[in-house]
Amino acid sequence: MNTVAHSDSAAAYRPEIDGLRALAVLPVVFYHAGFAPFSGGFVGVDVFFVISGYLITAILVREIGAGEFSLARFYERRARRLFPALFAVIGAASVAGVFLLMPTELEDFGESAATTALFTSNFLFFSEAGYFAGPAELKPLLHTWSLAIEEQYYLLFPGFLLLITRYARSHYLQWVVGLWLVSFITSVVWIEADPDGAFYLLPSRTWELMTGSLLAIGNWKISRPALNEFGAALGVLLILWAVFGFSSATPFPGAAALLPCLGTALVILCAQQAHATVVGRLLSWRPIVFVGLISYSLYLWHWPLLVYARHALVRSLQPLEAAVIVALAIVLAIASWKFIEQPFRGRHGWLNRKQVFRGSMAVIGVAVLTGLLFDQTEGFPQRLPDAVAQVAAVAEERPAQRERCEGVDIDPQLLCRVNMADVDPTFLLWGDSHAMMSMMAIGQAAAATGRNGLLAATNGCAPLLGVYRPARGRTDCRAYNQATLDMIEQLPQLQTIVLMARWPRYAEATPFGEESSEILWLADAAGTAATPAENRAMFSTALTRTVQSLVDLGREVVIIGAVPEAGVEVPIKLAKAKWWGAGADLALPLANFAERQQYVDETIRALSSQLAPAVRYQPVAPALCSTASCTLVSDDGMPLYFDDNHLSRIGLETIQPVLNEMFIHLNEPAPAE
Repeated sequence: MNTVAHSDSAAAYRPEIDGLRALAVLPVVFYHAGFAPFSGGFVGVDVFFVISGYLITAILVREIGAGEFSLARFYERRARRLFPALFAVIGAASVAGVFLLMPTELEDFGESAATTALFTSNFLFFSEAGYFAGPAELKPLLHTWSLAIEEQYYLLFPGFLLLITRYARSHYLQWVVGLWLVSFITSVVWIEADPDGAFYLLPSRTWELMTGSLLAIGNWKISRPALNEFGAALGVLLILWAVFGFSSATPFPGAAALLPCLGTALVILCAQQAHATVVGRLLSWRPIVFVGLISYSLYLWHWPLLVYARHALVRSLQPLEAAVIVALAIVLAIASWKFIEQPFRGRHGWLNRKQVFRGSMAVIGVAVLTGLLFDQTEGFPQRLPDAVAQVAAVAEERPAQRERCEGVDIDPQLLCRVNMADVDPTFLLWGDSHAMMSMMAIGQAAAATGRNGLLAATNGCAPLLGVYRPARGRTDCRAYNQATLDMIEQLPQLQTIVLMARWPRYAEATPFGEESSEILWLADAAGTAATPAENRAMFSTALTRTVQSLVDLGREVVIIGAVPEAGVEVPIKLAKAKWWGAGADLALPLANFAERQQYVDETIRALSSQLAPAVRYQPVAPALCSTASCTLVSDDGMPLYFDDNHLSRIGLETIQPVLNEMFIHLNEPAPAE
């Protein structure tokens, strides 16, 4: 993470601030490594924001006040501070990517490398935060979003201060307080309306940097030693409270970010050497200060090392493996600080100003061109053996009509037909992405029996009336599902309603296998589930509500059973195993699927029995599972999934006979169980 060093300032050096950097970077590293106690370690980034705002604003205010400020000198300092280590990391990550990433991954990496070089990667990662985005822990430059936030702030903030100096006689405080309030309110509101935007974009993060800026502008002092002792200790406790008490389920930033930001402000304000506070002395301890000195390099290097270790092993890291990677990152950070950062730092560093700017433009250009090369060549698949590239390409599969069929308004004129037959629709396929991805296979089965239907599906929204998943970035599906039911009521020609979704994910709330996701509790008007039992009960109630509502409308209901969840990114894992000549056991034990599916299966079977013959249950797992396991790979070695839970084209072909049989028996009495 980026903060200025004491050599950038003529003010007295404060070693406890370097110690505070250590308190910021280590929780981030441990959180990224997956060490459970540090569940809120991500707040270290917010600590860095406050430190950076304080130190750099102090320089700006002093130089502007003395009439010595120069934009050229300011951005020269930024380039000397940021560019050497950052572009070393981009370069190393680019080389590693050629040898470790599949084409889709390298293509995505190319975009991130180009935007990182331009300090706009936060916009990219915000745009990639959608339903089918790749796992966050597999993006080598994901952590650079925070650098982009800072540099965007410092692109604008000096000009803001200069305008105040010219037109408001340097009355900085009230203007900064005003912007702080606007940004903080934006963050609090945005975390509800658009959590990803609140997390990645500058407007909701500005107040964190401005917290440090307010400290520098106000030049606050506390004269009583006892108050400084208390304030510094309280500040550390607030930071640690967030580090150990927050988790990925905490809405963030929003109001929750006040804890680490206020804590950091208290430490900066109170833990000054002049008062010799206990916290100040602890943070000034040389080993802690040293970690703070290497914190920028450590922040830059640790994440790509962890990511590429996961790529190389094609799985999550074990605790011991993560610890080894962290130790390696510390060693690499020390070398980076000494041999890459230090030679360029300060006014006497390598290169004069003109050379710094020319060199900066050159390395930016090289990084952008390299990124564009990876992107425009679609990840350079020619570097892979043909068999490997063919397997890896399955990860890019999406039905051709998905984009225009996804999440459209519930209007019969806008909904997609499941096949191209010139036959009026008589059924509706209603569900989430599993329904959407199965549309073509279901369309073929329907066409074979002279039927056509409509698709009403949107990502993450199972046909469960009255419930939704309130977790970060998830769609509130209640209005969509209610509108779908209203449309069904108005269209009596839709005689059959086919329901399809990733049922176990909604019933169990937990991710499966190596899936990188959070617990997604269901919620209804009465509140959010807090235990697995509550969540299952809420699922059962919602599914029963949906099915009963359809039966009350006189419709036949077919519930397609869950596709077995793979739990791994099948094409990526299989392709890497082929590339490196390693074994890949990609069979899912039947016992694992049965355990995951048990509650869903019992619930659907009970519904179909209770409401027969109007309701039919059509499992698809028998087409994919034997008595011992569920296969994830076809007989000729191709992935049956394009990710960790959606069937590929070949996977859909595998379940096609089951779907064909289902349509043959539509409108017939269900067989007795």
